[in-house]
Amino acid sequence: KTYLLQQDLLNIDLKDYLYIGIGNNGNDVYAVDISNSIDDINIGYKSIVEYDLRHLLAISKPDDIVLMGRANQLLHWIRSNKYSGYSGELNKFNIKEQALYCPTSSSMTYPLISPCVLAMVTKGNEILLARNNLFPEGLFSVLAGFVEVSESAEETVMREVMEEVGIKVKNIQYIGSQPWPFPSQLMLGFKCEYESGDLVIDEDEIVEANWYTVDNLPYVPPTSSLSGKLISLFVEDHS
Repeated sequence: KTYLLQQDLLNIDLKDYLYIGIGNNGNDVYAVDISNSIDDINIGYKSIVEYDLRHLLAISKPDDIVLMGRANQLLHWIRSNKYSGYSGELNKFNIKEQALYCPTSSSMTYPLISPCVLAMVTKGNEILLARNNLFPEGLFSVLAGFVEVSESAEETVMREVMEEVGIKVKNIQYIGSQPWPFPSQLMLGFKCEYESGDLVIDEDEIVEANWYTVDNLPYVPPTSSLSGKLISLFVEDHS
């Protein structure tokens, strides 16, 4: 859960904080993990509404999304690497390196970033959209998958499309990227063209996949997400 609160309204000790950046008002922004003590502290408000960060993407300002995403990703990384994998000792945060430091082994653990591709597949005036089994009912998007060890992003596009829907693609072109802190992905957006094969979905991951024109698009992600931007590019090119 993510809160955006002013420091002067917080009645908590911010000794274990992380510097995140500068807000729109020019003030420094910090992140602090209160997940283990939320019931025991007074955070200065009579009531707090919790929001899943995904739900804030469509309604928040781009700069706020960056700050909240950075906070979410760094705090998750620290919670997941509390102890050194080399010595078992408690890691310490090195401000200069922005890394976790093991006092015993002198090893540094840097924030984990997991590259993931988004593949917008087109066939003439149609776009391939699929509904993952983790998606809300009715939501469709482009195909996606993590880059594996010793694999290029373009190879990931070809492999993921084949694994998830059973077709070959060609003319793979990079479009852009977006940090996606759920918890630590870096999304790499590509467009590509259908080459051959019939749609055969991987039912372990995909509930449904179909070809759509701009006139019959289903419910898709907002343009605040890279997947939504890719679909928007298709709409612009075919309107």
